[in-house]
Order: sequence, then C-alpha cells, then structure tokens
Amino acid sequence: MDESLKNRTIKILQDEQNQLDDAFKPQSGGVNVPQKIEKVTVVENGDGTYTKKTEEVDSKLYDDSVVGIVEAEIKRDASTLQEFCKEFDDIIVSYNAQINAKKQELVTLSVEAINLNCWPGIAYSTTTSGGITTNTGIGSTTQDFSNSYDVYADREALEIYQNIAGPSVNYGADNPFNPDAIVTLTLSYSGYGYENNRDNGRLLSTDDATEVESDDYDPAKNSFQSSSNLGLGRDNVSTTLADHNGPRNVGAFRAYAGSGDSSRCVEIANEIDTLITEIQTLRSQRESAVNRSGLNDVKEKKMEKELQDWGSENVKAKQTQRKTSNSSLISTINSMS
Repeated sequence: MDESLKNRTIKILQDEQNQLDDAFKPQSGGVNVPQKIEKVTVVENGDGTYTKKTEEVDSKLYDDSVVGIVEAEIKRDASTLQEFCKEFDDIIVSYNAQINAKKQELVTLSVEAINLNCWPGIAYSTTTSGGITTNTGIGSTTQDFSNSYDVYADREALEIYQNIAGPSVNYGADNPFNPDAIVTLTLSYSGYGYENNRDNGRLLSTDDATEVESDDYDPAKNSFQSSSNLGLGRDNVSTTLADHNGPRNVGAFRAYAGSGDSSRCVEIANEIDTLITEIQTLRSQRESAVNRSGLNDVKEKKMEKELQDWGSENVKAKQTQRKTSNSSLISTINSMS
C-alpha cells in the first residue's frame, strides 16, 4: 500500500480527534470578557444644555466560559430538585414497607387459617341427605366456602424516562424518552421520575386487584412493573367460636367437619381484622404526609432541568463515542497492509 495514502487517511481521522478534543475548550484564547463596562448616557439639563453621564455596570457580553457555568447551574438545579423530591419519595417508600410487612403477616395468618380449615372453610359431601356425617374417602367431593384471594403489595408506581435520569441514566442514548417506563418506587429511584401514582394492591377480597390513583396510569408503557403478589389472603374468618366446631351441615349435601382448633381460628380472625385496620390507618397517614399532586408538579419542573442536563451530557458522550470509534479505526488502518 502507498504509505503516503495511508498517512493521509489517518490524518483525516487524527484531525477530527483534535477537533473533538478542543470542542469544549474556551475559544477566547485566554482573553476574558471584562466583568464591568462603562455605560455612557447624555442628560438634558434644565437650561437646555447637555451633560454626559458615565457609570460602571455589569458586562452583558458573551464569554464562552459562561457555557460551563450555565451547565453547572443546570446540573445543580436538577440535583436540588431531585433532593427535594427524594424527601417525599422516601416517606412513601417507608410507609409502603410498613404496610407490606403487615400484609405479609396477614398472608401468614390466612395460610394458617386455611390449613386449620377455619370456617368458612372446606365442606365435604355427605353420605346421606339429612345426616351430618362427612365422607372424606373415595367418591367424596368438596366445596370451598372460604373465598381466598390474592393479596398484592402496596406500591408507588413511578413513571420515568430512564435514559434522562435515575439509576439507568444513559447520556449516550439516541432517544432520551425511550424507554418511558412504569417502575415500582424504591430507594434507588427515590427523587427521580416525572409522575407518581398510588397503586394500592389488593387488601380485601372485595378490592380490585389494584387501586390506581390516576387515569393516566398506562400499563402498556415499556418496562411496566406490576404490584407483587404476596400470597393468599382471608378476610372472612369467623370470630364466633361455635362456627369452627363440627361436624355440622352447612348446605344441601354438604357438611363441615370442623377445624380441630376453634380457639385458634377465632384468634386468627381477630388478628386479621386488626391488621386490616392498621394497614388502612397507615394508608391514611401516608396520604396525609405527601401531597402527591404537588410532588408531581415539582417533578415536572425537575424533568425540564434533567432534560437540559442530559442534552449537554449527551453531546459530550457522543464526542467520546466518536473519539473511541476513530481510535479503533486508526488502529485498523495501521494494521492493514
């Protein structure tokens, strides 16, 4: 290969490397724009004469060193707003942790009630239409009166452009708005995102699977995360001791054999009721502690600053990517004969 041709090819890439190195350096050659300038005005006197007035004022002239100052200010503003939002996000995370711990207790108690066959529970087919004798042998059928249901965790659904800011920030991405995700608010995401939505997981059998605060909540978004299923729940265990005794008829051709530990079943029922009340109280305290609408307004402003910061960082990231690509290409050319 013509060595001169190869060198000219490499020079094209090397010149671009030098330009990229200088892209963010001040271009004023070390000469700074003055901080103060003289402002001259002419004032008409009462006798018809004029007087020149000179005063020193702040310079409004452009200095390329201002670019770095403005970028730093934007980054600082974004960080301050993130810190402000984090104060309230942390409160929500703390309350949800307490709520879900109690929900997990409720699931544990519910499983115990199911294993003890507390009433309402499982009834068996009877051997006669009028008797109460149960038949658990061959040919027996069962009916579950317990109405068990899935318990879902309370969570805060956070809408976030993951490339712009947060634990998955990507300054080198081509599109800052993709993915537009809904994730569960955790301490690692605290302070980030552009909108919070309350997502109360199912607590009672009469609840929907989730109770979402906002109509804007869109599960079709990328990286959607749903509330965790904590297990089976029971909210209808009887608090009446005799209800757990058996055998007794509970319907046509159905008999309940009894739990075998009626006292414990009543204790479980009372403990479940207490937990449900405590969870509802914690939810009320959480909603009183955080003005979610106001928080979302602040997060919207915060996202503007985050996007401005991402833009300046993206230019630098692209510069680095081009330098890396050029370096690799120069090595490739040098290795070619």
